Amino acid sequence: MEGTLLKWTNYYNGWQLRYFVLNEKGILSYYKSSELIHEGCKGSCLVLACELKTHPHDPLRFDLIIPGEQFFCLKAKSQLERQRWIVALGTCKSRGTISESTISSNFSSDPKTSQLVSHLSAINDELKLKVQELRLYETVLMENLHSIKSIVNETPTPDVKRLDEKTSMLSVTCDGFIQTLDQCVQLATGQSTRKYSSNVSLHGDQHISTNRSFATELPLINSSTTTNPLSKEMIYQTFLTQFHSKLSQWKSLTLKEISSNEFLSISEEFLHFFELLNRTQFAFLRTNINESISMLKTPLKTMPDKASTVFDLLTNEISSETNIEKKFPILFLQRIFRFLCKFLIEFGHGDKTIEESLNKAYGQTLKRFDQWNRRQLFAIAFQSAVSNEDFFRSLCVDSNHSHEVLFEQQVLNEMIQLGNDLNALIKKIDSFYSDHQFKSDEIHC
Repeated sequence: MEGTLLKWTNYYNGWQLRYFVLNEKGILSYYKSSELIHEGCKGSCLVLACELKTHPHDPLRFDLIIPGEQFFCLKAKSQLERQRWIVALGTCKSRGTISESTISSNFSSDPKTSQLVSHLSAINDELKLKVQELRLYETVLMENLHSIKSIVNETPTPDVKRLDEKTSMLSVTCDGFIQTLDQCVQLATGQSTRKYSSNVSLHGDQHISTNRSFATELPLINSSTTTNPLSKEMIYQTFLTQFHSKLSQWKSLTLKEISSNEFLSISEEFLHFFELLNRTQFAFLRTNINESISMLKTPLKTMPDKASTVFDLLTNEISSETNIEKKFPILFLQRIFRFLCKFLIEFGHGDKTIEESLNKAYGQTLKRFDQWNRRQLFAIAFQSAVSNEDFFRSLCVDSNHSHEVLFEQQVLNEMIQLGNDLNALIKKIDSFYSDHQFKSDEIHC
């Protein structure tokens, strides 16, 4: 089987069209295009050694995985096309006809060939692979059944064409499931003696690593001019996702249209962000943020009609009549937002540690407003901040995602996006200060 699929290349280039060829020997190779096959393949893998997975949320995506070695993230043009590839790859795994001599002859130039062959002859993992295939078919079957149920329940009349397509896919999947189940029975009863390894790695030019170096080797992205491919497709739910979904809506709104309650709610949620960095050492900052939020909640209770929007809160704050105590909680929160904005974008570029990013952000924002003793508190907090790995892990909604290939790349991208969202809000407040000739830079709060 052969055809065009989208392949995830790296964080910078995103999804790219590639031409894939699955030959009769069970080797999947890909080329830049069908016209450039003569230039040789860009990479390949032994399908028998791979784990085949469908994506839980994307009906067009499927992955070929050799744990700890290689990772092909692929997308088809349609669900039907994905189904054909899954069936072809599953059938290839079911046949299991690849021999050691075949691998040696096809990859004699690979320096790891002898090691791969020894693994193939030493590890009997076929039954495990078949069980993985059954789980794959189970997932696809459930997807098809849910789709059919949804179409049948449509009113007033179901879409017959879509129903035929889904039932055809269901039939093919059932055939694959039954065939694989039969082979599992044969293996379990000792009717097969073939031995394979799930750790075989036949590398191409787009090897993807799951460690931190993958992100740090990527080119830096100018957040103001470049849109990362993942910005249109967030695969995982993270701690940051909730902020982006809320703040992105404010970009098109004026300060008179942003609710005070929503503004304070976002500010409170950012408290948890500092807990992720280090709950104990950032306690002083969380206390300051809480105090500012409490001050802003007072006018909401005492004069709700004059404090319903962020514009109202700012107006009250710069007014000598209403702000008798000369306290500036929104100005303080804006400075915290600016600090966070700088940190998110610095770390989002993927070339710094948490401590380095915090120090650089602080130097560009809060430092000039702080006295020596407060600067020392920040220095201690930054030194005790969590490691990059622990930080990524803390952002997971589902802890199982922290080790997946694309999770870290999505988090870095979300940080840049969230930084841009915060910057838009900061600019709105700056414009307010400028319009009202309020010299915010001269105030220490």
